[in-house]
Amino acid sequence: MEYNYFYGAILIDRDYENSKNFIAQKMTAKEYCYFHPNIFSLGEPEYPYYYENMLISFGRTAKYFCDDVYELKAFLREFEDILSNLDFETAQIKVEASYAEYKLFWINKQKLKSSDKDSLHDTFKEEQIRYYETENLYFGFGEVDLFSGYTDKYEEEKLSDFDRKYPGFIYP
Repeated sequence: MEYNYFYGAILIDRDYENSKNFIAQKMTAKEYCYFHPNIFSLGEPEYPYYYENMLISFGRTAKYFCDDVYELKAFLREFEDILSNLDFETAQIKVEASYAEYKLFWINKQKLKSSDKDSLHDTFKEEQIRYYETENLYFGFGEVDLFSGYTDKYEEEKLSDFDRKYPGFIYP
């Protein structure tokens, strides 16, 4: 039998209360397959237990997790639906699945200044970051600095593993 897991963190910008309320009260109605409110740690909004931005963490184990492209895309769609309901800046997920490990990141384009977008594009190009851009998000492979949004080059071997596991992957 194969057991897998994923864990991660979401950096919330200013609207912590509505973000928390979505997870705690509205998320169950969405009937997500991979995400449930109980896997999220909503943090403590009193000083000194956080500084400026709230960090929401989450994680769970699974059996035969994201075994094919269809399941991976369903996972990504669910998580991005969650992000669309949160006032998030950046998010990171580490997935351990089917004998491979992936680090995935999301950056909220609405939270970036135009000068930051330019320097982020430069970093993506310089570091050869594999990323995808939508109207509202950057999604990519690698570890993101949750506060700055900058990423480091992801290991080619891990990208090759991903490409073998999910041949012909096209971002949702």
